[in-house]
Amino acid sequence: MPYVPEPWSFDDVLKLTKISPAYWRATFNAPPLNLFTPRTYKALRTLVELLENDQAVKVIVFDSSAPDYFMAHYDLLAREGNENAEGAEASPESEWPGFVLRFARLSAVTIAEVRGRARGLGSEFILACDIRYASLEKAIISQPEVGAGITCGGGGIEWLPIVVGRSRALEILLGSEDFDAATAAQYGYINRAIKDAELSAFVDGFARRVAGFDRKPLLETKQAVNDRAGLPRLSDLTASLNTFSKSCTWPESTKRIQTLFEMGLQQDGPLERDMGQHLPKVSVKLYGKKEDA
Repeated sequence: MPYVPEPWSFDDVLKLTKISPAYWRATFNAPPLNLFTPRTYKALRTLVELLENDQAVKVIVFDSSAPDYFMAHYDLLAREGNENAEGAEASPESEWPGFVLRFARLSAVTIAEVRGRARGLGSEFILACDIRYASLEKAIISQPEVGAGITCGGGGIEWLPIVVGRSRALEILLGSEDFDAATAAQYGYINRAIKDAELSAFVDGFARRVAGFDRKPLLETKQAVNDRAGLPRLSDLTASLNTFSKSCTWPESTKRIQTLFEMGLQQDGPLERDMGQHLPKVSVKLYGKKEDA
C-alpha cells in the first residue's frame, strides 16, 4: 500500500507532515510574521527529539505557511515576560547554544526552503540547516541586529564566517542590510536562488533523491563534513548569546528598539517588509541626522 502522509501539530506553531518514513516536512505556522517565540523553540525541541529517535527519517525540509515571511526574527516582546507561562518553560535564551549544535548534528539532512523574509534568528536558523534553497523573487535574508543597536545572539556571528568567509560576514553583520536571494547565493549565504514557481518542486525532488539513498553513507558523510569543515564552538555561541542579552539593556539600544516599535516593528507593514531600508532612519529620528560614527 502507498504511504499515507501523517500530519502532526506542535501547538500549531510548527506543523509536521511525514511525506514518507524517510522524508518529513516541518512548516512554521505563526502568521503573519512567524516570529520566533519560546513556543516556537519548544516545538522545535520536540521535533528534534522525534528526529533523534526515529531511525527511518533521512531528510527534513523546513518551510513556512506565511508567504511573505519564513521567520521574521526573534520576538523581542517575549524577553519582557509577555509570553505565556507555558511558553516560558522552554527558554531559547538559556538553551539555544547547546540546542542549535544538537540540531546541526542530527543524522537527518536538514533543508531550508526559504520563501519570504528570514531575518535575525530566522537567518540564524537557516544557517544552522545543512542546505538552504531560496525563492529568487521572494526571499529576503539579513542579520539586522547591529542596525537595531544590539548584537547577534543566535549564531550569526559564528555561522556566517564558516559559510561566507570573514569579510563577507562582516559586511552582512555590520551593514544590517537586506540581501536578495541572488546576492545571497553569490555570497554562499544560501546554496541556490531558484525561481519561485520552481522552488518547491526542486526542493521536493532533491529531498526525495536523498531520502532514496542508504542512511549509513548519508550519516557518515554528514558527520565527516561537520568534523572537517567545522561547526561553531559551544563557548562562542554562549558568549554571543550573553552579549546579545546585555546589549538589549544598553540605554542606546533601548532607545533604538523602542523607536523601531513606534515605526512598526513586529507588525506586517513597511518596516518589517523593508527593514534594511528603514534601519538608518532610526538615527535620524533619534538624533535629527545620520550618525557620523
